Amino acid sequence: MLEENRKIGSFAVAMIYVGSIIGAGFASGREIWQYFGVFGEMGLIGLFIAGCLFVILGIMLVCIGRKLNTNDMGHVILPVENKTAASALGYVLAVVIFVPLVTMSAAGGAFVSQQFGIHRAIGGFAIVVMVILTVLGDFERISKVFNLLMPILVFVVAGGSLYIILFNSTSSQTDYIAEPSPLAPKWYISALVYLAYNFIGTIPMMSKAGMQGDSIKTVIKGAALGGIILFLMALSLNLALTKDPEFADSLDLPMLGMVGRVSYGFNIVYSMVLFFAIYSAATSTFYGVTTKIKDGKYKNYIIIVLAMIGFLLGLAGFRQIVAIVFPIIGIIGFLIIFMIIINFFRVYKGHGRKFEK
Repeated sequence: MLEENRKIGSFAVAMIYVGSIIGAGFASGREIWQYFGVFGEMGLIGLFIAGCLFVILGIMLVCIGRKLNTNDMGHVILPVENKTAASALGYVLAVVIFVPLVTMSAAGGAFVSQQFGIHRAIGGFAIVVMVILTVLGDFERISKVFNLLMPILVFVVAGGSLYIILFNSTSSQTDYIAEPSPLAPKWYISALVYLAYNFIGTIPMMSKAGMQGDSIKTVIKGAALGGIILFLMALSLNLALTKDPEFADSLDLPMLGMVGRVSYGFNIVYSMVLFFAIYSAATSTFYGVTTKIKDGKYKNYIIIVLAMIGFLLGLAGFRQIVAIVFPIIGIIGFLIIFMIIINFFRVYKGHGRKFEK
């Protein structure tokens, strides 16, 4: 467990924010293409709006966690002081954010299938085992892993995108028109769905980061920095993928395919980074699920069983989950974000109190 006097700086907060979102869908370009790239120039506007909201909402989240001194999802979200309702909401949200573990397991399968031509189940199982080993170490272990891995992931993803933008001259059909998700058919709806879906998974980690920051200024700066990094990475990915829209639309993991066309060596590096991006997102969201499991001698066994269930569900396939499941969770996320905004203004008007840990 993380010691109560152990504090983290703004960079650590930023890396926790980035690590909570930069999963398979993000680093592979699948999410960015599906929710922004398919809309062309209007998708860029949607991307800018989503980036600004990530900064604002991230700041709100760390401030709520710090003010209430809790990362219990129900208490962080619910804008009234009702412990029973907050507890119930926390369990409902735990079920919702269990979905990203399923998604990342599916992404691990898509990765090994596309990159090495081996069965999807192997990649999904490897991701789930890594997640179990990390989550059993609680927030301290997760924070250390993110501080180590995230700067590398950011550098390689941004570098890969820039490399494609500058040097990829291969194009199949530049006027290709891709089909958006049927549940997010307009650019503005798609941008908000993307924001809502991804933000749900950040709630337990970012509110905990708000508690552990060494000052309120530290956590605000960290959340803002994390949001800006996420926006710049998403923008670079979008510009890279639109260099060859037909090719990008044809792959489960489009960035991996595009990097492979311009440099075999970079493809190997990017594939390793992508695998760890899958792992990081799965870890951060599954951590939120485990916070609702009561301490006791059976807690670790429950964690393992839930992770294995996520692995089995992830065998359904990555592309199908991104196109269909993400928007459904995003719709739920709209309500969650609305309540968080109300709760932020409530607790900072002096009406909130610290909940017992």
